Amino acid sequence: MPRTATDRWMAQDFTFSAGTIRKQALALFLLRLPALVPLFFISRAVITLNNNTMNGAVADVLGDGGEALLFLTLLVTPMITVTRQRWFTPLRRWYGIMFAITAISDATIASITTGFAGGVFGRVAGHSFLLAGLTMVVLVIPLLATANNPAQRWLGRYWKPLQKMTYVIWGLLFVHLSLLEGFGFQHGANGSGHPTDGDPIFHQRLYQYAACSIPLLVLRLPPVKRWIAGQQKADRQWAVYLTVLPLAVLFVVGFSFIVNEEIFKGVDAFTLHPSDE
Repeated sequence: MPRTATDRWMAQDFTFSAGTIRKQALALFLLRLPALVPLFFISRAVITLNNNTMNGAVADVLGDGGEALLFLTLLVTPMITVTRQRWFTPLRRWYGIMFAITAISDATIASITTGFAGGVFGRVAGHSFLLAGLTMVVLVIPLLATANNPAQRWLGRYWKPLQKMTYVIWGLLFVHLSLLEGFGFQHGANGSGHPTDGDPIFHQRLYQYAACSIPLLVLRLPPVKRWIAGQQKADRQWAVYLTVLPLAVLFVVGFSFIVNEEIFKGVDAFTLHPSDE
């Protein structure tokens, strides 16, 4: 695939009195920072061993943060398909690594602090939705262990099929959220929305998941990818953007609710006053 004008611009340097820095390197550095936010929000409770905050906030802060990072990992490939730009490709590995670390941290803290009966096993697998979440964490461990160049060289042609396990985790997240939120029908305080807020659709994680996942799935379908490639070859990039726009809007709407909840509950967790919603 030939480099786009944006890729060529990103390959240039910013020149300062103290030296130079590649534009791509600076952009990637800034785009990597948000992946640290979930761990930052929960860090104060971990450092101070505030069990009440960890018990009340870990599922929301690290759970929502991990979901957001998974979607960002999955977003990179469709973005390459639609824009033909490749300068942001390294973000796919970075977001994937941070998703794995966040998910493992979520399970580890939950196994120690949550109030489910049955000891450690009961806290991480004592309910069907917890078991689905634990399976996700188990599967993410080999992905994290092999998310590096030496592992890629060692595994050879087996590396890419192993990394495709991300799609299994994507599917298990649907199972986890479906079991957690009654397959989209919220009962009382079960779910991410407060029972007195009118139960808006996008305040439930399952619908947030659907809004983000539908565009990511559609843009991975081979006929869709072939159509996009054909339009780009015919120099009709505008038609690609116009067609993809409704999918982009759907993704942004669903993702914005995830981010809003992450910030709202994350700030509460960092101040050691976890939200009761």
